[in-house]
Amino acid sequence: MSDLEVLDVLSGYRLELVAWVLCSILVYGLAVNVSQRLRRSSWSRLNRSLTALDRWPHRLWLHQALRFIYYLGIPYLALTRGITSPVLMGLWGTHWFHPRWAGDLALGAAVALGALLLLLWSWRHFLLITANTEPGAQASPYPFQRRLLSVPWGWGLLVLDVLYLEMHWAFYRSAAIRSLGDYYGVFVGFVLILTEWGLDPRFRRDLDMTSRDGKAMTTVAIAFVVAIVYYLTANLWLCMTVHLIVQFGLLSFLALNRGLVDQQGERN
Repeated sequence: MSDLEVLDVLSGYRLELVAWVLCSILVYGLAVNVSQRLRRSSWSRLNRSLTALDRWPHRLWLHQALRFIYYLGIPYLALTRGITSPVLMGLWGTHWFHPRWAGDLALGAAVALGALLLLLWSWRHFLLITANTEPGAQASPYPFQRRLLSVPWGWGLLVLDVLYLEMHWAFYRSAAIRSLGDYYGVFVGFVLILTEWGLDPRFRRDLDMTSRDGKAMTTVAIAFVVAIVYYLTANLWLCMTVHLIVQFGLLSFLALNRGLVDQQGERN
């Protein structure tokens, strides 16, 4: 195969990968907006069906199955088709075994600790401020995740959620890196993630100061930290570790400051 033919093949894979990412964003946008629209629908039969689904005892498993298909199924299909690769997604890298690997781990740990301390400081002030707001103005932060920590093996669902997000982000990042290179690709991948979130009415509502519960901005901050860690190390497993440290550290902080969190919840 000539060099020109190789370039044609690589260009085709690059365009196909970008198309997959754009379709993934479109699917997400349609799903969240149609779901929100149906729940506000005046059609009584449809509302009764959705209410019955919300009360179904196994709805958590259905939700997890749909998330598994979207967050892991799409990247898996892209990997099997060869339009992306484990190296682009950070699942594998020969550079991991150079003598500086310990430095990469130390760097990841330092970034994780710094991000966690900054988020804890921000959340402390956020809880103090929102504790004095009018009743109903703010939502209690991370109610479902905090309940999961109190049940046996609930932490497993939190780890699974981090796995979903990191694989999803890595898939988008791989398309940008393949098209633009490492530096621009990492941060354009972050912009693609923000674009997808911007299609979600719940995310946009959480950015509103009148109803903010802090989750949206925290997720954006974690995604940005992960992008920096990936740019410095190109190691998705290290990114997952950083994400887990920050996520569990934040939830533990909220559990220890239960008084402020519960006070905010009571006012709501």
